Amino acid sequence: MKPVILLILISAILSSCTGRNSKATVEKEPATAYYSIAELDERLANADSAVFVFFTDPFTKDSLQYTRYYKQYNTTATADIESMLGALNSPFTKQEKPRPCRNEGKVWIFSENKVFQTIYFGWSKSNCSFIYLIKDGFFYYTDIKTPFISTLTQYREKATEP
Repeated sequence: MKPVILLILISAILSSCTGRNSKATVEKEPATAYYSIAELDERLANADSAVFVFFTDPFTKDSLQYTRYYKQYNTTATADIESMLGALNSPFTKQEKPRPCRNEGKVWIFSENKVFQTIYFGWSKSNCSFIYLIKDGFFYYTDIKTPFISTLTQYREKATEP
């Protein structure tokens, strides 16, 4: 009789242990809740103005100084803001380090006269055609689409020195 009770106790202990372990393995990490860069920063929906900055010579040999000289295009036009937000409404890749590409410019995004986000872009080199932002120490990249490249080209032509 004692061996039967001992066997039942051992079975009960083992089943309770495996029950806990199997429950732990069933739990999964939550899926990413964001589809696009535009969704990563909810403040983007409140953007009311932007400054598009175009570096004068982004491919100069001096990699530390190329952002020093630029022209800018300031806008409060709703169509300009919507164009930019539309460009950010694409799937992204999250990276721990920036790509080995030069930025050709950036966009300072404002709401109520305060800058709250910076978006970086490049499009002249086929392997370095992107839009990205930095959030929580990570780099979120998406491909830059032809319509937004056309928009940026128009803005670059209108840009003036600060």
